[in-house]
Amino acid sequence: MQSKLCHRRTAFARTICAVATILIGAVATSVAASTAGAIVVAQADEPTGQGTLNTIDTKARKLNITHGPIAALNWPGMTMNFGVAPGIDLGSLKPGSKISFTLNRGVDGVYVIDAIRTDE
Repeated sequence: MQSKLCHRRTAFARTICAVATILIGAVATSVAASTAGAIVVAQADEPTGQGTLNTIDTKARKLNITHGPIAALNWPGMTMNFGVAPGIDLGSLKPGSKISFTLNRGVDGVYVIDAIRTDE
């Protein structure tokens, strides 16, 4: 009796898996058919921000910035430190300046400033 019950459970589990597979396939086919004629464009928003330059650490090549939201990264406004790409001249920047900047992901995956300008 126990072996028949186990067999029934296994058969039932197989039936559920088969039905689930069919339903998932039907949904995937429906979605694929409804988007077949659509043109999909990838978002290529470059992360940009505006804010106030608080401090400059020229030795470490870091800037402390209080910035507004950065929509491309889904970041709220905050104060944080950013590394600066090697080609950026830090000598022309002054604490307290209103700035706009562009971010790029470095080789370590951390965002660094790769372009910056004063807004004043």
